[in-house]
Amino acid sequence: MKTNYLTIDWDSLSDGCVLRIPAGVVCFSEPVRLTGKRNIRVIGEDGAVFRGTVPLRREDFAEIEPGVYSVPMPVKADGFYIGGRRYEMARYPKRTDPDAPYGGYAADCILPEKTKDWDDPAGGYIHAMHRHLWGGYSYRIEGKNPDGTLRLSGGWQNNRQMGMHEEFRIAENIREEMTEPGEWFYDERESRILFRPVPGDDLDEAEAVVSEGFFLLENCENVTFENIVFERSARTFMKTKEPLLRSDWTIYRGGAVTFRDSKGCAIDRCSFREIGSNGVFEDGNCEEIAVTRSSFLEIGASGICFVGRPDAVRSPLFEYNETQTLDSIDLTPGPKSENYPKRCRIEDCLIDGAGRVEKQASGVEISMAFGITVKDCTICHTSRAGINLSEGTFGGHRIEGCDVFDTVRETGDHGSFNSWGRDRYWHLCGLDDRDAGRYARLDMLAPNEIVRNRFRCDRGWDIDLDDGSSWFFIEENLCLNGGIKLREGFFRTVRRNICVNNGLHFHAWYPESGDRAEDNIVFAPYSVYVMPEVWGDSIDRNTLVDPDSPEPVPARELSGISGQDAASVKRSVRFRSPETGDYRTDSVPGFDDFPTEFGVRYEPLRKIARTPQLPALKTAEKTAPEAASRVRLSSLGLVVKDIETDGEMSVYGTAGHSGALVTETEDGSFAQGLGLLPGDVIVSWNGRPIRRASDLEEERADGEGEHVPVLRVLRKQRETVLGSDSWE
Repeated sequence: MKTNYLTIDWDSLSDGCVLRIPAGVVCFSEPVRLTGKRNIRVIGEDGAVFRGTVPLRREDFAEIEPGVYSVPMPVKADGFYIGGRRYEMARYPKRTDPDAPYGGYAADCILPEKTKDWDDPAGGYIHAMHRHLWGGYSYRIEGKNPDGTLRLSGGWQNNRQMGMHEEFRIAENIREEMTEPGEWFYDERESRILFRPVPGDDLDEAEAVVSEGFFLLENCENVTFENIVFERSARTFMKTKEPLLRSDWTIYRGGAVTFRDSKGCAIDRCSFREIGSNGVFEDGNCEEIAVTRSSFLEIGASGICFVGRPDAVRSPLFEYNETQTLDSIDLTPGPKSENYPKRCRIEDCLIDGAGRVEKQASGVEISMAFGITVKDCTICHTSRAGINLSEGTFGGHRIEGCDVFDTVRETGDHGSFNSWGRDRYWHLCGLDDRDAGRYARLDMLAPNEIVRNRFRCDRGWDIDLDDGSSWFFIEENLCLNGGIKLREGFFRTVRRNICVNNGLHFHAWYPESGDRAEDNIVFAPYSVYVMPEVWGDSIDRNTLVDPDSPEPVPARELSGISGQDAASVKRSVRFRSPETGDYRTDSVPGFDDFPTEFGVRYEPLRKIARTPQLPALKTAEKTAPEAASRVRLSSLGLVVKDIETDGEMSVYGTAGHSGALVTETEDGSFAQGLGLLPGDVIVSWNGRPIRRASDLEEERADGEGEHVPVLRVLRKQRETVLGSDSWE
């Protein structure tokens, strides 16, 4: 059926009007900019579709060689469709594994032995995961050097620069890699599209993707979009370069629909699919904007973003390693300006497939914002976290009733819910850790609440409160696999949660943190790294599941670790129907009304929403960690072990399960003289990478020229090189 293309006069939109879009396709060659508009409704009839494409004329196609067609394209194209089929931009390697980074990867895509096959790759791209899997990078290929190496520009998509991953990388828009039907290439020099058609595809239905978005609304009020499909927009990965506050992220302030300094606007019953950028972006002073009953499917970057501006933050810092002193910062509480999203909400939405292009992405991204509500949403199949809070500024967020799973599919060291709290107080020079709590809420107006959600992360933690995350209430959440992690921070209350087949993870807490973990049901003893002598305010009344204890007995497996848990018990727990996700129980007081419904409620979306795999229940003994193997190196005078768990990887900041963790040093030994301490992770020795403890067995102490980079946790991961310019 031939596409019915529509033409809309957007300049005719006036305050107070209602614009009804009939069934058909409206094409956008660039976003429509609306400034200062008031009280406008754009309502689509069923079948109303907005596309960021331009139709191509069949008479312009020419077969330039057997099976290869060309069509002139005077403006840059970033996607190509024939009918409903999305063609693959020519890439190396081919997309073969949906569960692998980028759908398949090849380490040699930047090496001369491969690039020699490419005549002129200028205009192509290299996409690569971060060395530590903390997101990704993208580069434009500018040309090829005489030795076959590529000239690249870019790599600014990650705020923690450590270089690209050694294996996880691809090249795309490479002419020589267009070898199969269903592939295409944009020829920048000749301003044309080349493609290999799939037999049977109708060239009358060909479209090129050219627009990165549809609407930019500035200083608008009460403008709404209803019942519209937004689809097929261009990617924006080379524009993602603005650093967020000491976050892992950089950001591009744009999306399919962008609200900037606007109020009372809404998106309802809309669908965003095959979007190359962010889905919806709320930029700056946005107030009471709602996204409801809408779906976000196959999104190139993040589904929905709420991002304020740095001028709203007092004493902001941007790069992860930046620090400042206590006597130099602004100690006035709260924001400095109104340029941040506030009291906005996402409700009853489905986000399935975020981070298809950009790996520093999530279903929902929140940074420099206040009072964002994420309620009754299903968020799944994301490259990274399902929901990400970039810092504590300005708190007051509520995550409720959501179903977040199948996350962290391509990155590492994150959670289905992931947060940082790298705010003013974090790593202030001259600030004693015991006094840090006095300043931990300077940037926060209210606590964050994570209440009655279901999380499952199979490559990290279900809930991951990282680096300084403070002032949280985490209550009545069902965690199906990864448990709950709390790195250093203040004033966190974790209570009445169920951690199936896992437990609570406590990493590098401050002394006198004010944290509480009470009345939780866990399936494993606590996972603990670099903790102070006394943990928080209260760790108690927790239940450790043990099928062999029909009656409650003291949970010494917990109290022996925490030094608290006087009223915690170990016992068998009868859940009502765990095979269907019903974890209500009358075995433990207070859990008989535990939530059983999660995720999107709007029936048309609920029908298509996926649900997480429900786990078979394990016992505490089966989930307890195995004893770590240790290697004693007598010549160096130290004992080391492998980095074996995700917890060790996270707390020490290693690149995967790599490095040798020092557990002991002998008095007067060479290692002690070098400055090695228990808790250091040795990552190389005299230029030789150390990936496991046994790699050190060949090293000998010769007393000269030792160059030993280590990762050392002093509240923060820092790299220091022992034997040269050591850092204290």
